Amino acid sequence: MLGALFFLFGFSIIAWVPRFPEIKHNLHVSNGEFGTLLSVSAIGSLAALLTVGQLVHRYGARVLMLTSATVLFGSIATIVHLSSTWQFALCNMAFGAGVSAFHISINSQGLHEQAPNGEKLIPRLHGLWSLGALSTAILSGFLAGRVSLVLHIDILCAVAFVIVVVIINRLGSSLITASEKVDYQYLVRALFTSFKVDWVMSLGMICAVMLEFASGDWSTLFANQELHMSAGISAIPYVIFVLGMIFGRLLVHRVVEHIGISTLIRTLTVVGGASFIASVAVGRALSASHHVVALLAFGIGSLLGGLGASFLAPLFMDAANRRSSAPGSVVIGQLGALNTALAFLCKGIIAWTAQLTSIGVALAIPSAMLMAVAFTAKAFKEGDSA
Repeated sequence: MLGALFFLFGFSIIAWVPRFPEIKHNLHVSNGEFGTLLSVSAIGSLAALLTVGQLVHRYGARVLMLTSATVLFGSIATIVHLSSTWQFALCNMAFGAGVSAFHISINSQGLHEQAPNGEKLIPRLHGLWSLGALSTAILSGFLAGRVSLVLHIDILCAVAFVIVVVIINRLGSSLITASEKVDYQYLVRALFTSFKVDWVMSLGMICAVMLEFASGDWSTLFANQELHMSAGISAIPYVIFVLGMIFGRLLVHRVVEHIGISTLIRTLTVVGGASFIASVAVGRALSASHHVVALLAFGIGSLLGGLGASFLAPLFMDAANRRSSAPGSVVIGQLGALNTALAFLCKGIIAWTAQLTSIGVALAIPSAMLMAVAFTAKAFKEGDSA
């Protein structure tokens, strides 16, 4: 049942990503402005990350799951109706808060369920998230140009929200319960004084996830604007990227039985990052004369990039939890808070690089960051598994 929540989480929050060209058109903004508007979700996300981890520990997972699901689905359903940039920005902040709160709630539950027997459950749950993201990306690409954006997202949110509420209620007593002994202060001042930073995990994780973020934000626009593909076809590279992430997350636990985790990290991050940026360059070079070949090249790079980034986020999350004495929900929240602040900065740099140069040039930044993850490989013991 928990896996179904991860699937629906990915299915819901990625549904509007392949339809970004339509949303950008409705807002009448430039690439740089659109990227900045997307980045403001980090403000709401940061607020949730600084508080929800401790609230899960204090009040239990069920309350936070239901509350965050309401905010999440409500904001997604609202945001596609907007044409005002300031309204879009405010709603996107609420969306960011809902995403982060639901993320902490269900990942805390995942860490709780894997603790008794030591099973590495988190990477496979993230694989189900990616499977949901892939399913909705395919659906959104198919519906683009056939079904209106508003109708698509409104129906999806209504159905998914009802299913999520039913699943949460059925999980019942297996969910994390409220803590009888509270170890953390809940005053605003204490949220910062008790904040602990694991710099190796934090810097490694931001480098690990930026290609995933950038692909979600810019792959469709890159295929649409620079490879000159239609709205529906432009979603294909992102679908392929997510497919690579699914394969990586669902199969990595088998691979590490034969290859050391540090060796695997070094190999896949370098291959994934280099392949992605090379495919962008080849795609741009061939877009004027060979559209299909350009799209194929970008698709191959997206597959390898997704594979290289696939297992890193859950791996860093699990490692950070084991390196800390705090409850898992608090660790996830604090790690996510710093990651969100850094992602806000990085997304802004990528957005304005796209505006001042091109999307292709901007995508070189997260590609290089993925390759830089290779330098953190020594932080993982060979006995660790993904």
